[in-house]
Amino acid sequence: MELIKGALLQGGKYRIERALGQGGFGITYLAEQPMLERKVCIKEFFFKDYCEREESTSHVTLSTKSNKELVERFRRKFLKEARVISKLHHDHIVQIHDIFEENSTAYYVMDYVDGESLGDKIKREGTLSEPQALAYIKDAASALAYIHSKSINHLDIKPSNIMLRREDQRILLIDFGVSKRYDEETSEGTTTTPVGISHGYSPAEQYRRNGVQSFSPQSDVYSLAATLYKLLTGVTPPEAIEIQDEGLPLAPLRGKNVSESTITAIANAMKPRTQRTQSIGAFIADLDAPVEVTVVVDHAPQSTPEPTPEPIPEEKPKLDSEPSRAKQYIIAAIAVIVITVCGVIWYNSPNGKEEQVVTDYPIMANDGSVVYKWTGKLTSQNLPEGNGIAIFSSNDKYGRKEYRGDMHNGQMESENATVIYTNGSKYEGALKGGMRTEGILTLTNDEMYYKGTFKEGKEYNGKWYFLGSNDVYSEIVNGKEAIK
Repeated sequence: MELIKGALLQGGKYRIERALGQGGFGITYLAEQPMLERKVCIKEFFFKDYCEREESTSHVTLSTKSNKELVERFRRKFLKEARVISKLHHDHIVQIHDIFEENSTAYYVMDYVDGESLGDKIKREGTLSEPQALAYIKDAASALAYIHSKSINHLDIKPSNIMLRREDQRILLIDFGVSKRYDEETSEGTTTTPVGISHGYSPAEQYRRNGVQSFSPQSDVYSLAATLYKLLTGVTPPEAIEIQDEGLPLAPLRGKNVSESTITAIANAMKPRTQRTQSIGAFIADLDAPVEVTVVVDHAPQSTPEPTPEPIPEEKPKLDSEPSRAKQYIIAAIAVIVITVCGVIWYNSPNGKEEQVVTDYPIMANDGSVVYKWTGKLTSQNLPEGNGIAIFSSNDKYGRKEYRGDMHNGQMESENATVIYTNGSKYEGALKGGMRTEGILTLTNDEMYYKGTFKEGKEYNGKWYFLGSNDVYSEIVNGKEAIK
């Protein structure tokens, strides 16, 4: 339920004119600031799934008291991020002027942009020309590069969140409601609340709980590339998971005669995170780079060229100097006996059958870096085997700190293992090939835990609970989450 037209905030400092839009976490209003005779936008924190409004007082209330802690956590995030954004000053970022609490909720006041979003523009005019789309994207990119330099991710870049101001045709990024700030030294998120998802524009990591807990500009790179795809084709890209499985459809881009350099840049920026374009600057450089060889292909069936027939080897003539067939059999038998004897000797040697027991033995990656130090047994190939303890290096890409459980040929495979992470989270349960399969994942910072099965290491069938209770936060069915 929205604030009514004419509703006053801050003792009459602001007067509501109408609602401009509503998302999962807030309502945006057009308002007037009478003393300055100007229009402003006001964002109100309103958690749609859990909040209601008293019609007589405009106060925001909770539908059930059991959700009070959850809603309060998101309200604190709303205020914290608003304070961060208020300190941003850039030509292509909308400015926040005021933050306050009223009606049992929170608000922030920002510039009103008289114009239209790029989403509305392509609805009205159709697809944009390549030069025009690139100009808009590069302006938005400069704003993203600025906030990334301050360890902030926007996390909701899409055509409807890029405004085109009417008076000077300036591009402005809006709606930082789900943005996330990260510690500049550790690159870890200052909040652990989930982020929103815009299907077609959000990368795969945003679909995973804590998937963007570590700072990575690549999440915004993906969304900006997806936005460019939409501006050029008028088609919303498929969801990230579908793109990972089937590839990005390039036919809509080629159907609009988009240059190969732009197609290549978009395709590389929408790959899985480990393969994706690393930064906004790199994405813009790719857009500007001439392409001499086409390196991106569409994921359409292609004909396979006929294989070149293998040349038939000529039969080698038998020479008198070659040993006879009987002599060959004797030589082969002797070789077998020698190999067998050597094998028995090796098998019974310290380097064969017997396993070594080591403490803090370094297990190395191909580049020579230490992945972890192992305490336990080693095979003859110096691979961890059996039960033991692995202490991971501080830069482990999965954030692991310690593993206790079984190893098989250097792989974490155990029915009852414990994995402790650097952020305090913990997994207890089964692993196969290093991936979680069934157990309990506890997120200490989020005060939640998940119990159930995993598929490819991700939650698949189970439930999320509030820590220290049996209250269910959400249920995961076939990898999809539904908040209760």
